[in-house]
Parts: sequence; structure tokens; C-alpha cells
Amino acid sequence: MAKSKNATSHHNARKHHRNGIKKLPNQRYRTLKGCNQRFVKNRRFAIKNDPSIKKNKSLETRLAKRKGNKNQY
Repeated sequence: MAKSKNATSHHNARKHHRNGIKKLPNQRYRTLKGCNQRFVKNRRFAIKNDPSIKKNKSLETRLAKRKGNKNQY
């Protein structure tokens, strides 16, 4: 029996370059997966309670309205 052909990359380089080999887009924030969990938890609380960090104003107004509605009842 003759040996069979396993694989070839004959035309593939041309096909890949036809549309251009593009660089992957960079992620804005690195994932915290696999990071120290105590650090991640502390970071979350620090971001939540730090007044110097700018937060979404609409979120603050919605939370204020919720607190106001609770006091009415």
C-alpha cells in the first residue's frame, strides 16, 4: 500500500493574506481572572467607597431616588 498524504499548507498562505492578516484588538481592561481573590475583593470595595473616583452621575441620582422612595413608605 502507498502511504497517504497527511497534511499540506500549499495554498493557505495566499488565502490568509488575501484579506490581510490583522492584529487582534487590544482589550481595554485586563481580566482579573486568576488574580489574588483577596486583592480583587479589596479593589472592588475601594472603588465603591472612594469619593475621588468619578462615578456615573445618573446612577447616583437613581440611587438617591430609591432611598427617597423608601423613606416615603
